[in-house]
Amino acid sequence: MAKRAVPQGGGKEELRASILRPYLLRMRAEKGDKAARALVATSGLSPSVLTNETAWISVAGARRALSALASALGDDAIARRGDWMTHPENLGSYVRLLRGASTPMEAYKQLCGHAQESTRVGTYELEELGPCRAKITYRPIEDDEEPPTDRLLSLAREAELASIPRLWGLADATVEHTASTAREDKESVYLLSWTSTTSRGLPLGAAAGAAIAAAASLLAMSWIATVAALLVGAGLGGVAGSLYDRVRAERAARAFEKNRIAALERGLALRGETAEAAVAPGELDGAILGGKYKILRKIGSGGIGVVYSAEHLHLGSQVAVKVLRGAAARDAAEIARLRREAQVQVSIEHPNVVRTLDLDQMPDGSIYVVMELLRGHSLADKMHREGPIAPGFAVPVFRKVCAALYAAHQKGIVHRDMKPGNIFLSADGEAKVLDFGMSKLTAAESLTQEGFTLGTPEYMAPEQCIGAAVKGRTDLYAFGVLMYEALTGELPIRAEHRRDLLDLHQRQIPTPMRERHPELDLPPELDRAVMMCLKKRAAERPRDARELDRLLAEVDAASLPLSYPSRPPPHLELEEDA
Repeated sequence: MAKRAVPQGGGKEELRASILRPYLLRMRAEKGDKAARALVATSGLSPSVLTNETAWISVAGARRALSALASALGDDAIARRGDWMTHPENLGSYVRLLRGASTPMEAYKQLCGHAQESTRVGTYELEELGPCRAKITYRPIEDDEEPPTDRLLSLAREAELASIPRLWGLADATVEHTASTAREDKESVYLLSWTSTTSRGLPLGAAAGAAIAAAASLLAMSWIATVAALLVGAGLGGVAGSLYDRVRAERAARAFEKNRIAALERGLALRGETAEAAVAPGELDGAILGGKYKILRKIGSGGIGVVYSAEHLHLGSQVAVKVLRGAAARDAAEIARLRREAQVQVSIEHPNVVRTLDLDQMPDGSIYVVMELLRGHSLADKMHREGPIAPGFAVPVFRKVCAALYAAHQKGIVHRDMKPGNIFLSADGEAKVLDFGMSKLTAAESLTQEGFTLGTPEYMAPEQCIGAAVKGRTDLYAFGVLMYEALTGELPIRAEHRRDLLDLHQRQIPTPMRERHPELDLPPELDRAVMMCLKKRAAERPRDARELDRLLAEVDAASLPLSYPSRPPPHLELEEDA
């Protein structure tokens, strides 16, 4: 029997394997890995398309594979990607899209604006028709090898466009064709409409509530009762509709964040990131990131990354670049934490919060964030060198931190890790709050599971120790611990083990600073403000950071010493990251 010839790839590498990936994943799940490999082999494609959706393939190979997939899975299988669109092994080619978009419309813009990243045989053009409607035109390039009547490739393009809303947990977009290359037109025109990540629950709920209440009250044959019922029904329906809108928006945000993190993880896996292959921190010296930031030198490092000073090649300004390296660069929680830090710091826009300028990904998959370059040292460094901080110097710094916290809390952002290492004392006299990576948006889902504690144990409020909800007053407790330690050189509550610290913060009442260290002669107003922050019940602490600032303003800092006589610094507790 003559051996069947395997078709060759045919043509240049012109399409991303992502056009086949959802169908191959389905094929593998339904028919087995052996059947999927056989299909790829008989289509003349490299076995790499089974493991790498970012690989390039030829149009001829894609046509053969789609034809075989349609035969194996059914004629209508190519028209719908279904849940395979958001399968973790399909998201590697959507890293840029998922990093740059926050709505389906933005995702379509990314897809059309960077079409060259997925196809070399056609272009896309987008026209917005409304908040959830768009017209996308696909035009084949003149020297394209793809026959204009290729129905399966047209269906595959349509399936991808329809499935974009699934990244937010929404249903597929509705697609209407007004022109198609499959019908021998010169271009394909897709009219897309999709469900919003929110809805019109408020007006619809109000209308429904009013109608139901009014209909019920008509039975009483009283116009006064009808009007009253209509108003009450509209109000209750509106509240219910508003809650529905909020739940829907939060559900979409959670689904999108889950897919975005999965895409980053997939992107790193495809780049072969391993602990052995990770670039050593010093090897970035002289490198250029994103085509515009030239790394100058390393200025700091920690457990999850390295901080470099860099120069903007076009503007000449100097910046700081924080890079996630090694295991942290592959950890979804750390990736989400760094992204959250950048997003939060951009949103606050306050002179006492470090400014974030950019967030991007290196070719090897490492995430980096670009921030303003600060010159100076942290409060922790100053305490380590000098011991207790004189109140004349400390109070103005504390008030600037209050201003930063108030700005964050006004936006619903809780820092959750206030400690001396996260207060930076700039050479120009400013104080900056750093590291919002563990922050929590009070109106959004936390990056941690309910009941899980996150923070530095020495500074954690009682409610934070047990994993309860955190609020602005949670930061004020940690800030109270910070102020106590800075002014006295000692933590208000000490223990050798994390578990003991978490327990003591819930029940031990710390000794007032003036009683514990009378030799420092701290002002009673200052002692009162700090001890008020250390109340176990959140309701007994200052109402907000602005009220704490008013309490600190009662301290006459001008009459207080700016520094103490030189002395050997006392032993300070080492800060332990949770």
